[in-house]
Amino acid sequence: MTPPDWPLERYRPLLCLHVRQLQLGRLYRARFDSSDVVQETLARAVKGVCQLRGGSEAEFVRWLQVIVGNVLVDLVREHGAAKRDPRREQTVCDASADGDTPMAAYVASSQPGPATLALQQERLLQLADAVGRLPEAERDAVIAHYILELPLAEVAARLGRTEKGAAGLVFRGKRRLRELLTATGGEA
Repeated sequence: MTPPDWPLERYRPLLCLHVRQLQLGRLYRARFDSSDVVQETLARAVKGVCQLRGGSEAEFVRWLQVIVGNVLVDLVREHGAAKRDPRREQTVCDASADGDTPMAAYVASSQPGPATLALQQERLLQLADAVGRLPEAERDAVIAHYILELPLAEVAARLGRTEKGAAGLVFRGKRRLRELLTATGGEA
């Protein structure tokens, strides 16, 4: 069973952010969104909590991220079956294996010490919660520009906005994030 200090709901914003970082194609985003993936992840975590190895929060978060990957692979297979040529499909695992995606960099990052990791996890949870509370357009713009490190021109193209409009969304989203993080005691 999960330790009482780590209620699963606490990790929902972090998992939503994790799913958004994976950059699912438009085809799959139209069929299921990050909340569907996170809900299925939490359901599987409850059922498979006896499989959890390790006792640190970092190991617990990594375990949840592995479940997210499995859920995504299952959903991609389910929604892609008989609808597209299987030779053209690429699973999330394959996409992250090439080393050129933000997901690959995220998975391959080195692990700092336990105290640093705990502090980083807490800050990441605060940031994920704040990002989750942004209006959808601002949230998508902030994630695309700051997390996925896309230039404004590409952010604008993804959001179907002008470059000036995308810049405004990024600016307002960043300002609102700063306000939310300051209000919760997180760093701005």
